[in-house]
Amino acid sequence: MKRRSARLKNRKDITIIIAVVLAVLAGAAFLIVVSQDRDDGPGQPLLSIEECGSPELLIKGCLFDLGIDRKDVRFSENKVNVAPRRALSLKRIERAFAPIRDVGELHIENAGHVRIIVNREEWNVYFSGVPGRQARCAIIVDDIGLNLKFAKDFSTIDADLTFSVLPDRPFSVKAARFLHGKGKEILLHLPMEGNGKDPGKGAIYRNMPRAEIRSVLRQDLRSVPHVKGVNNHMGSLITPDKDIMRIVLRDIRDQGLFFVDSLTTSRSVCRAVAQEVEIPFIARDVFLDNERTDSYITAQINKLVEISLLYSDAVAICHPYPETFAVLAREAPKIRGRGVNIVRVSELIHKQGSAP
Repeated sequence: MKRRSARLKNRKDITIIIAVVLAVLAGAAFLIVVSQDRDDGPGQPLLSIEECGSPELLIKGCLFDLGIDRKDVRFSENKVNVAPRRALSLKRIERAFAPIRDVGELHIENAGHVRIIVNREEWNVYFSGVPGRQARCAIIVDDIGLNLKFAKDFSTIDADLTFSVLPDRPFSVKAARFLHGKGKEILLHLPMEGNGKDPGKGAIYRNMPRAEIRSVLRQDLRSVPHVKGVNNHMGSLITPDKDIMRIVLRDIRDQGLFFVDSLTTSRSVCRAVAQEVEIPFIARDVFLDNERTDSYITAQINKLVEISLLYSDAVAICHPYPETFAVLAREAPKIRGRGVNIVRVSELIHKQGSAP
């Protein structure tokens, strides 16, 4: 009887040992599978969109992590407008939206715009300016200096417009002095090589020696009095060139001036170089008169107002066309009535500080 009892006990012990060994092996196999799944390489989503829910739910979850109240969020098709109660840093936004990378693409354009692509569908999340901050815009009138009448006409518009004067033109000096006397802010409209069109006198070209670039720039600055800043005239072949833009922006900085990127090409590197050389900087948001019709210019002014209300500031560029004058003279008082002040461009740059 004792022997039988001992045999049963031994069998029971062996069964327990086998069960423990099998459990250990199963656990090890699970860890190996998980490790292999994670080593499939970058870009492999940890979860499918079906497991996570719709893009809309994902975005709502990210906004919840930011502390955004539901009533401060408005969905319009694939566009999301968010009105935060307090300022949000770029790092907080990046952290909150990081889970999107598990199921799609995340592009944080800036602190006011997050772009998301899930299943080839694009969503845009826009953060409006902080409540209580006055929305402002600047409107720069380019190509001044060809005709004194242009300067005189646009100076009568009831708004604090900024005027950008071409160097070494027939009326560059007279126009700059006249506008300065009217209390207007003056920029140098610096000509740069573009895609085929002649930028005119005082232009910077890619094949210029570095010393000549500096010489041309300094001569341009001397030819226009009362200059407070610089923006580029054309330049779609120069503004993407980091080496040339470093030379240009350093010299402008050393003159105590700021730079406005007219953004004549999406390949512009001016923002990055401006940050590198630490020059006060801002970029154009809207061209008002690419088409010289009342309806187009009015629509672009509406876009300028929308951007100003969304981000608290925006920059527009226009030209001294009769059509532009007529629309601006009519619409400028309406812009103020919609809650946006028209200010000289330096006020927006100084508000932002030196860092782009």
